[in-house]
Amino acid sequence: MTTTLPRVNFLGVIAGILALISILLPWWGITTTGFGSSTSSMWGFFGGPSHNPDINNASNFSNTITTYSPIILALLLVSTALAIAGSFTPRVRILASSLVTSVAAIIGYAGLIGYAVSNNCQGNGCISQPTGSESIFGVTVNWGFQQGFYLFTAATILVVIGLVFHQSLTQRRSKGETSNPKA
Repeated sequence: MTTTLPRVNFLGVIAGILALISILLPWWGITTTGFGSSTSSMWGFFGGPSHNPDINNASNFSNTITTYSPIILALLLVSTALAIAGSFTPRVRILASSLVTSVAAIIGYAGLIGYAVSNNCQGNGCISQPTGSESIFGVTVNWGFQQGFYLFTAATILVVIGLVFHQSLTQRRSKGETSNPKA
């Protein structure tokens, strides 16, 4: 009697776990350093600062991110569920759907930040692009994507790698079967 053991695409499971962890981390932020001190303002899926002197009209900026980030969060959660579910089936379609929703979440978040930044730049001396750096009189301001965004991007790359090896990772093998049969 042979028993069929399930095979799991561990890359998809790891990608799902990384995606869940990325939800808890900031996805975009501003860090100001100078004269021996440093301040940071970070935005994630659970809000961000309502006041930041480095952004003109900071409350509108935060409101824009807070209003539209639940859409990105929904895409992220769907992507995570699909990555984990797709890891337990030999069909590649579910894992491919995870990749599509992951890419949509990454592009959507980058677009959201670009939209929020460009709409809140009123005149000179403001942040007008999603990433950058500026130094004035010994004070340096850095802004851009943070750990959560990059961790989710790494999870998306793991899904791509998992897709490449999906067939060999999820192929079902009998318990009594060996990889090198000798007759």
